[in-house]
Amino acid sequence: MKRLLALITVGAVLAFAQAADPGVTDTEVLLGSWGPQSGPAAAWGTVNIAIDAYFRYLNDQGGINGRKLVLSSRDDGYDPARTVGAVRELIDRDNVFAFVAGVGTANGQAAMPLIKRAGTPWVGPATGAVVFTEQSDGLIFTSFTDYVVEATLMTRHAVETLGSKNIAIFYQNDGYGEEGLRGLEAEVARLRAAGYDVTIGDRVSYERGTTNQGVQALRLRGSGADTVLMFSDPSAAATLVGEFQRLDYKPQMLASVTLLDPALMANPAMQGALFSVFLRLPSVIVGEGNGDPIADQLYRDVIVAYAPEIARDPFRALAGIAFAEPAVLALQAAGRDLTRESFVAALKSIDGYDTGLYHSLSFKDGYQGNNSVMLLQVTPQGLRPVSDWLSL
Repeated sequence: MKRLLALITVGAVLAFAQAADPGVTDTEVLLGSWGPQSGPAAAWGTVNIAIDAYFRYLNDQGGINGRKLVLSSRDDGYDPARTVGAVRELIDRDNVFAFVAGVGTANGQAAMPLIKRAGTPWVGPATGAVVFTEQSDGLIFTSFTDYVVEATLMTRHAVETLGSKNIAIFYQNDGYGEEGLRGLEAEVARLRAAGYDVTIGDRVSYERGTTNQGVQALRLRGSGADTVLMFSDPSAAATLVGEFQRLDYKPQMLASVTLLDPALMANPAMQGALFSVFLRLPSVIVGEGNGDPIADQLYRDVIVAYAPEIARDPFRALAGIAFAEPAVLALQAAGRDLTRESFVAALKSIDGYDTGLYHSLSFKDGYQGNNSVMLLQVTPQGLRPVSDWLSL
Protein backbone atom coordinates (compact mmCIF):
# COMPACT_ATOMS: atom_id res chain seq x y z
CA MET A 1 0.00 0.00 0.00
CA LYS A 2 2.84 2.38 0.89
CA ARG A 3 4.53 1.57 -2.43
CA LEU A 4 1.27 2.32 -4.29
CA LEU A 5 0.91 5.66 -2.49
CA ALA A 6 4.52 6.50 -3.26
CA LEU A 7 4.01 5.75 -6.95
CA ILE A 8 0.84 7.84 -7.01
CA THR A 9 2.68 10.72 -5.34
CA VAL A 10 5.64 10.52 -7.74
CA GLY A 11 3.27 10.30 -10.70
CA ALA A 12 1.38 13.37 -9.53
CA VAL A 13 4.62 15.32 -9.12
CA LEU A 14 5.81 14.33 -12.60
CA ALA A 15 2.44 15.22 -14.12
CA PHE A 16 2.60 18.66 -12.47
CA ALA A 17 6.17 19.17 -13.67
CA GLN A 18 5.21 18.23 -17.21
CA ALA A 19 2.17 20.50 -17.12
CA ALA A 20 4.03 23.50 -15.70
CA ASP A 21 4.98 26.23 -18.17
CA PRO A 22 8.68 26.54 -19.06
CA GLY A 23 10.87 28.95 -17.16
CA VAL A 24 8.90 29.05 -13.90
CA THR A 25 10.03 27.53 -10.60
CA ASP A 26 9.01 28.24 -7.03
CA THR A 27 11.85 30.74 -6.78
CA GLU A 28 12.53 32.13 -10.27
CA VAL A 29 11.06 33.28 -13.58
CA LEU A 30 13.41 32.99 -16.56
CA LEU A 31 12.97 35.57 -19.33
CA GLY A 32 14.88 35.61 -22.63
CA SER A 33 16.22 38.31 -24.91
CA TRP A 34 18.75 39.04 -27.64
CA GLY A 35 20.61 42.09 -28.83
CA PRO A 36 23.85 43.30 -30.40
CA GLN A 37 26.73 43.31 -27.97
CA SER A 38 28.97 43.38 -31.05
CA GLY A 39 28.70 44.48 -34.67
CA PRO A 40 27.47 47.73 -36.30
CA ALA A 41 24.63 48.32 -33.82
CA ALA A 42 26.53 47.28 -30.69
CA ALA A 43 25.49 50.47 -28.88
CA TRP A 44 21.98 49.00 -28.63
CA GLY A 45 23.47 46.24 -26.46
CA THR A 46 22.83 48.74 -23.66
CA VAL A 47 19.19 47.59 -23.70
CA ASN A 48 19.85 44.11 -22.30
CA ILE A 49 22.41 45.34 -19.79
CA ALA A 50 19.74 47.71 -18.48
CA ILE A 51 17.08 44.99 -18.29
CA ASP A 52 19.43 42.80 -16.28
CA ALA A 53 20.13 45.74 -13.95
CA TYR A 54 16.39 46.37 -13.57
CA PHE A 55 15.77 42.74 -12.67
CA ARG A 56 18.58 42.78 -10.08
CA TYR A 57 17.12 45.98 -8.62
CA LEU A 58 13.66 44.36 -8.36
CA ASN A 59 15.14 41.19 -6.91
CA ASP A 60 16.78 43.22 -4.16
CA GLN A 61 13.31 44.57 -3.34
CA GLY A 62 12.05 40.99 -2.90
CA GLY A 63 11.37 40.01 -6.50
CA ILE A 64 7.88 39.56 -7.95
CA ASN A 65 5.42 37.52 -5.89
CA GLY A 66 8.30 35.78 -4.16
CA ARG A 67 10.19 34.91 -7.35
CA LYS A 68 13.45 36.33 -8.64
CA LEU A 69 13.58 37.59 -12.22
CA VAL A 70 16.40 36.08 -14.28
CA LEU A 71 17.41 37.28 -17.75
CA SER A 72 19.04 34.95 -20.26
CA SER A 73 20.31 36.95 -23.25
CA ARG A 74 22.35 36.31 -26.38
CA ASP A 75 24.57 38.49 -28.55
CA ASP A 76 23.37 38.27 -32.17
CA GLY A 77 25.65 40.96 -33.60
CA TYR A 78 22.56 42.55 -35.22
CA ASP A 79 22.58 39.63 -37.68
CA PRO A 80 19.11 38.09 -38.23
CA ALA A 81 20.60 34.67 -38.99
CA ARG A 82 22.35 34.70 -35.61
CA THR A 83 19.12 35.89 -33.97
CA VAL A 84 17.35 32.74 -35.16
CA GLY A 85 20.03 30.54 -33.62
CA ALA A 86 19.96 32.52 -30.38
CA VAL A 87 16.18 32.34 -30.06
CA ARG A 88 16.17 28.61 -30.82
CA GLU A 89 18.64 28.10 -27.95
CA LEU A 90 16.59 30.26 -25.58
CA ILE A 91 13.45 28.26 -26.34
CA ASP A 92 14.81 24.71 -26.65
CA ARG A 93 17.75 24.75 -24.25
CA ASP A 94 17.05 27.51 -21.73
CA ASN A 95 13.26 26.99 -21.70
CA VAL A 96 12.45 30.66 -21.15
CA PHE A 97 9.00 31.59 -19.86
CA ALA A 98 8.69 34.68 -22.10
CA PHE A 99 10.76 37.06 -24.18
CA VAL A 100 11.35 40.70 -23.35
CA ALA A 101 12.81 43.37 -25.68
CA GLY A 102 14.88 41.81 -28.48
CA VAL A 103 16.60 44.45 -30.63
CA GLY A 104 16.02 45.03 -34.34
CA THR A 105 13.24 44.89 -36.91
CA ALA A 106 14.75 42.33 -39.28
CA ASN A 107 16.06 40.38 -36.30
CA GLY A 108 12.64 40.22 -34.69
CA GLN A 109 10.97 39.24 -37.95
CA ALA A 110 13.44 36.39 -38.34
CA ALA A 111 12.77 35.19 -34.78
CA MET A 112 8.99 35.67 -34.77
CA PRO A 113 8.01 32.33 -36.39
CA LEU A 114 10.02 30.38 -33.80
CA ILE A 115 8.59 32.37 -30.91
CA LYS A 116 5.01 31.97 -32.10
CA ARG A 117 5.43 28.28 -32.86
CA ALA A 118 6.60 27.73 -29.28
CA GLY A 119 3.68 29.74 -27.88
CA THR A 120 6.09 31.97 -25.98
CA PRO A 121 4.78 35.44 -25.01
CA TRP A 122 6.96 38.32 -26.21
CA VAL A 123 6.79 41.72 -24.49
CA GLY A 124 8.28 45.03 -25.61
CA PRO A 125 10.13 44.27 -28.87
CA ALA A 126 12.89 46.88 -29.19
CA THR A 127 11.62 48.06 -32.55
CA GLY A 128 8.74 50.19 -33.75
CA ALA A 129 7.85 48.01 -36.75
CA VAL A 130 4.08 47.55 -37.02
CA VAL A 131 4.47 43.95 -38.22
CA PHE A 132 4.77 42.75 -34.63
CA THR A 133 1.44 44.24 -33.67
CA GLU A 134 -0.25 43.24 -36.90
CA GLN A 135 0.94 39.63 -36.52
CA SER A 136 0.74 39.38 -32.73
CA ASP A 137 -1.54 36.32 -32.66
CA GLY A 138 -2.22 37.21 -29.04
CA LEU A 139 1.40 36.62 -28.01
CA ILE A 140 3.30 39.81 -28.88
CA PHE A 141 2.75 43.05 -26.93
CA THR A 142 4.55 46.14 -28.24
CA SER A 143 5.26 49.42 -26.43
CA PHE A 144 7.75 51.14 -28.76
CA THR A 145 5.70 53.75 -30.67
CA ASP A 146 5.49 52.30 -34.16
CA TYR A 147 7.51 53.93 -36.94
CA VAL A 148 4.45 54.74 -39.05
CA VAL A 149 2.92 56.72 -36.16
CA GLU A 150 6.28 58.31 -35.35
CA ALA A 151 6.80 59.50 -38.95
CA THR A 152 3.20 60.69 -39.12
CA LEU A 153 3.56 62.82 -35.99
CA MET A 154 6.95 64.24 -37.02
CA THR A 155 5.60 65.15 -40.45
CA ARG A 156 2.53 66.79 -38.92
CA HIS A 157 4.70 68.84 -36.57
CA ALA A 158 7.03 69.86 -39.41
CA VAL A 159 4.17 71.18 -41.52
CA GLU A 160 1.74 72.56 -38.95
CA THR A 161 4.26 73.97 -36.47
CA LEU A 162 7.49 74.56 -38.41
CA GLY A 163 5.91 75.53 -41.72
CA SER A 164 7.74 72.95 -43.83
CA LYS A 165 6.78 72.94 -47.53
CA ASN A 166 9.04 70.29 -49.04
CA ILE A 167 9.88 67.17 -47.01
CA ALA A 168 12.29 64.47 -48.12
CA ILE A 169 13.18 61.24 -46.34
CA PHE A 170 16.47 59.39 -45.86
CA TYR A 171 15.72 55.79 -44.90
CA GLN A 172 17.25 52.36 -44.47
CA ASN A 173 15.97 50.02 -47.17
CA ASP A 174 14.24 47.51 -44.91
CA GLY A 175 11.05 47.19 -42.86
CA TYR A 176 12.18 49.87 -40.42
CA GLY A 177 12.88 52.53 -43.02
CA GLU A 178 9.95 51.62 -45.23
CA GLU A 179 7.53 52.20 -42.36
CA GLY A 180 8.96 55.69 -41.87
CA LEU A 181 8.31 56.31 -45.56
CA ARG A 182 4.79 54.94 -45.22
CA GLY A 183 4.00 57.37 -42.39
CA LEU A 184 5.42 60.33 -44.31
CA GLU A 185 3.45 59.56 -47.47
CA ALA A 186 0.14 59.02 -45.68
CA GLU A 187 0.44 62.20 -43.61
CA VAL A 188 1.47 64.38 -46.56
CA ALA A 189 -1.56 63.08 -48.46
CA ARG A 190 -3.79 63.95 -45.51
CA LEU A 191 -2.27 67.40 -45.09
CA ARG A 192 -2.62 68.21 -48.80
CA ALA A 193 -6.27 67.15 -48.66
CA ALA A 194 -6.68 69.53 -45.72
CA GLY A 195 -5.33 72.42 -47.81
CA TYR A 196 -1.64 72.52 -46.81
CA ASP A 197 0.89 73.33 -49.53
CA VAL A 198 3.41 70.55 -48.93
CA THR A 199 5.15 68.04 -51.15
CA ILE A 200 7.57 65.12 -50.82
CA GLY A 201 10.83 66.25 -52.40
CA ASP A 202 12.49 62.83 -52.67
CA ARG A 203 12.58 59.35 -51.16
CA VAL A 204 16.25 58.43 -50.71
CA SER A 205 17.22 55.01 -49.39
CA TYR A 206 20.47 53.21 -48.61
CA GLU A 207 21.36 49.59 -47.94
CA ARG A 208 22.26 48.45 -44.45
CA GLY A 209 26.02 48.59 -43.98
CA THR A 210 26.64 51.25 -46.67
CA THR A 211 29.52 53.51 -45.63
CA ASN A 212 29.27 56.26 -48.28
CA GLN A 213 26.21 58.52 -48.42
CA GLY A 214 27.53 61.03 -50.96
CA VAL A 215 25.01 60.17 -53.67
CA GLN A 216 22.15 60.25 -51.15
CA ALA A 217 23.22 63.69 -49.89
CA LEU A 218 23.37 65.06 -53.44
CA ARG A 219 19.89 63.76 -54.19
CA LEU A 220 18.46 65.26 -51.02
CA ARG A 221 20.01 68.66 -51.72
CA GLY A 222 18.82 68.47 -55.33
CA SER A 223 15.26 67.84 -54.18
CA GLY A 224 15.11 71.32 -52.69
CA ALA A 225 13.70 69.87 -49.46
CA ASP A 226 13.61 72.27 -46.53
CA THR A 227 13.09 69.33 -44.17
CA VAL A 228 14.60 65.82 -44.08
CA LEU A 229 13.14 62.93 -42.08
CA MET A 230 15.79 60.40 -41.06
CA PHE A 231 15.01 56.72 -40.53
CA SER A 232 18.51 55.25 -40.59
CA ASP A 233 21.11 53.88 -38.23
CA PRO A 234 23.38 56.34 -36.38
CA SER A 235 26.45 55.55 -38.52
CA ALA A 236 24.61 56.26 -41.77
CA ALA A 237 23.13 59.45 -40.33
CA ALA A 238 26.55 60.68 -39.22
CA THR A 239 27.98 60.04 -42.68
CA LEU A 240 25.03 61.81 -44.32
CA VAL A 241 25.24 64.97 -42.22
CA GLY A 242 28.97 65.09 -42.89
CA GLU A 243 28.12 65.21 -46.59
CA PHE A 244 25.51 67.88 -45.88
CA GLN A 245 28.23 70.04 -44.34
CA ARG A 246 30.48 69.54 -47.35
CA LEU A 247 27.62 70.60 -49.64
CA ASP A 248 26.60 73.50 -47.36
CA TYR A 249 23.10 72.04 -47.26
CA LYS A 250 21.20 72.92 -44.08
CA PRO A 251 17.70 71.42 -43.99
CA GLN A 252 15.65 71.03 -40.82
CA MET A 253 16.31 67.44 -39.75
CA LEU A 254 13.79 65.31 -37.87
CA ALA A 255 15.26 62.03 -36.66
CA SER A 256 13.65 58.80 -35.54
CA VAL A 257 14.14 57.78 -31.93
CA THR A 258 16.52 55.05 -33.12
CA LEU A 259 19.03 57.82 -33.85
CA LEU A 260 19.12 59.13 -30.29
CA ASP A 261 22.79 58.24 -30.04
CA PRO A 262 25.23 60.25 -27.86
CA ALA A 263 27.92 60.39 -30.56
CA LEU A 264 25.49 61.54 -33.25
CA MET A 265 23.93 64.18 -31.01
CA ALA A 266 27.42 65.53 -30.26
CA ASN A 267 28.05 66.03 -33.98
CA PRO A 268 28.06 69.81 -34.64
CA ALA A 269 26.10 69.23 -37.86
CA MET A 270 23.13 68.03 -35.76
CA GLN A 271 22.60 71.38 -34.03
CA GLY A 272 18.93 72.31 -34.38
CA ALA A 273 17.87 68.78 -35.34
CA LEU A 274 14.72 67.36 -33.76
CA PHE A 275 14.57 63.87 -32.28
CA SER A 276 11.50 61.82 -31.44
CA VAL A 277 11.24 59.97 -28.11
CA PHE A 278 8.58 57.61 -26.78
CA LEU A 279 9.45 57.52 -23.09
CA ARG A 280 9.97 59.90 -20.20
CA LEU A 281 13.49 61.29 -19.96
CA PRO A 282 15.76 62.15 -17.01
CA SER A 283 17.49 65.43 -16.26
CA VAL A 284 20.82 63.99 -17.39
CA ILE A 285 19.45 64.08 -20.97
CA VAL A 286 17.21 67.15 -21.04
CA GLY A 287 18.81 69.39 -18.40
CA GLU A 288 18.06 70.17 -14.79
CA GLY A 289 14.46 71.25 -14.32
CA ASN A 290 13.29 69.51 -17.49
CA GLY A 291 13.66 65.88 -16.43
CA ASP A 292 10.74 63.67 -15.47
CA PRO A 293 10.84 62.58 -11.79
CA ILE A 294 10.02 58.95 -12.66
CA ALA A 295 12.86 58.80 -15.18
CA ASP A 296 15.23 60.55 -12.78
CA GLN A 297 14.48 58.00 -10.05
CA LEU A 298 14.96 54.97 -12.31
CA TYR A 299 18.13 56.37 -13.83
CA ARG A 300 19.59 56.98 -10.37
CA ASP A 301 18.38 53.88 -8.54
CA VAL A 302 18.75 51.32 -11.34
CA ILE A 303 21.22 52.47 -13.97
CA VAL A 304 23.73 54.40 -11.88
CA ALA A 305 23.49 51.96 -8.96
CA TYR A 306 23.43 48.63 -10.84
CA ALA A 307 24.98 49.29 -14.27
CA PRO A 308 27.17 52.41 -14.09
CA GLU A 309 29.02 51.30 -17.23
CA ILE A 310 25.97 52.29 -19.33
CA ALA A 311 25.13 55.50 -17.44
CA ARG A 312 26.62 57.56 -20.28
CA ASP A 313 23.96 56.16 -22.62
CA PRO A 314 20.89 57.11 -20.56
CA PHE A 315 18.28 56.93 -23.32
CA ARG A 316 18.98 53.35 -24.38
CA ALA A 317 19.47 52.38 -20.73
CA LEU A 318 16.02 53.67 -19.77
CA ALA A 319 14.57 52.20 -22.97
CA GLY A 320 15.65 48.78 -21.72
CA ILE A 321 13.74 49.34 -18.49
CA ALA A 322 10.74 50.62 -20.47
CA PHE A 323 10.63 47.52 -22.69
CA ALA A 324 10.59 45.35 -19.57
CA GLU A 325 8.02 47.40 -17.63
CA PRO A 326 4.87 45.79 -19.12
CA ALA A 327 6.24 42.31 -18.40
CA VAL A 328 6.92 43.24 -14.78
CA LEU A 329 3.44 44.73 -14.40
CA ALA A 330 1.90 41.55 -15.81
CA LEU A 331 4.00 39.27 -13.62
CA GLN A 332 2.81 41.21 -10.58
CA ALA A 333 -0.84 41.07 -11.66
CA ALA A 334 -0.74 37.36 -12.56
CA GLY A 335 0.00 36.48 -8.95
CA ARG A 336 1.74 33.50 -7.46
CA ASP A 337 -0.04 30.94 -9.68
CA LEU A 338 1.88 32.06 -12.73
CA THR A 339 1.26 30.54 -16.14
CA ARG A 340 1.68 31.88 -19.64
CA GLU A 341 -2.10 32.07 -19.87
CA SER A 342 -2.41 34.17 -16.71
CA PHE A 343 0.55 36.30 -17.83
CA VAL A 344 -1.06 37.11 -21.20
CA ALA A 345 -4.40 37.83 -19.50
CA ALA A 346 -2.62 40.25 -17.15
CA LEU A 347 -0.95 42.02 -20.08
CA LYS A 348 -4.33 42.51 -21.75
CA SER A 349 -5.66 44.07 -18.53
CA ILE A 350 -3.08 46.92 -18.54
CA ASP A 351 -5.06 50.09 -19.27
CA GLY A 352 -4.03 53.73 -18.91
CA TYR A 353 -0.86 52.99 -16.95
CA ASP A 354 0.93 56.36 -16.64
CA THR A 355 3.17 56.05 -13.59
CA GLY A 356 6.05 54.40 -15.45
CA LEU A 357 8.29 55.48 -18.31
CA TYR A 358 5.49 55.69 -20.88
CA HIS A 359 3.15 58.65 -21.28
CA SER A 360 0.27 56.17 -21.28
CA LEU A 361 0.33 52.39 -21.68
CA SER A 362 -2.73 50.32 -22.56
CA PHE A 363 -3.37 46.94 -24.18
CA LYS A 364 -7.11 47.04 -23.60
CA ASP A 365 -7.93 47.63 -27.25
CA GLY A 366 -5.04 45.86 -28.96
CA TYR A 367 -1.42 44.82 -28.88
CA GLN A 368 0.17 48.25 -29.52
CA GLY A 369 0.39 49.67 -26.02
CA ASN A 370 1.83 53.12 -26.72
CA ASN A 371 1.26 55.65 -29.52
CA SER A 372 2.78 58.89 -28.22
CA VAL A 373 5.99 60.78 -28.94
CA MET A 374 7.67 63.95 -27.70
CA LEU A 375 10.08 66.01 -29.77
CA LEU A 376 13.46 67.20 -28.51
CA GLN A 377 15.86 69.65 -30.16
CA VAL A 378 19.65 69.65 -30.11
CA THR A 379 20.78 73.00 -28.68
CA PRO A 380 24.19 74.29 -27.56
CA GLN A 381 23.06 73.44 -24.00
CA GLY A 382 22.04 69.89 -24.99
CA LEU A 383 18.71 68.26 -25.81
CA ARG A 384 15.64 70.24 -24.83
CA PRO A 385 11.91 69.43 -25.18
CA VAL A 386 10.13 71.44 -27.90
CA SER A 387 6.70 69.80 -27.81
CA ASP A 388 4.21 68.26 -25.45
CA TRP A 389 3.30 64.60 -25.90
CA LEU A 390 1.95 64.15 -29.42
CA SER A 391 -0.60 61.46 -30.29
CA LEU A 392 -2.81 60.63 -33.24
